Amino acid sequence: MNNDIYLTFDALTLSGIDILSKVNVILATELTALSLRDIDNIKQSASDKAELLNKFSSNIQQRKQLLETNNFESSPQSIQDFFTSNKNTTDSQQHQVNWQQLEETLQNVIEANSVNEQVLTRNQKNLDTILSILQGQQANNILYNAKGSKGDYAGQSRIGKA
Repeated sequence: MNNDIYLTFDALTLSGIDILSKVNVILATELTALSLRDIDNIKQSASDKAELLNKFSSNIQQRKQLLETNNFESSPQSIQDFFTSNKNTTDSQQHQVNWQQLEETLQNVIEANSVNEQVLTRNQKNLDTILSILQGQQANNILYNAKGSKGDYAGQSRIGKA
């Protein structure tokens, strides 16, 4: 195989690292916005994140197409085979280091997104509790629970029971 194929794959890998690093920065901004309940910054972060994730998806498709064009799959073992098929061992080692960095950066993004999801879920539960209190209901006074069976609705009005 031509060495340009490996260089192109590595360039796509480095581009993916750059995109994911930007997503990581946005996730940190989003976490701050979620903690402060800053709706405008939350919307902006979500928009920026979606744009970058679309770019990353395109990056993945380009790497996958490059691999398939050269008779490799996008599985971990096939990618490893792709790296070992490179005759230039110095380049191959650097490409593998870059690939490892891409995997680590992706894992960091997944973890940061999970933290943001937990903060968002906590905020939603707090808002639901506050809304229930403002409506004159206790948090445990619900018509139906999550399973669909009758809940504890003793404190609600007769209209609410209907």
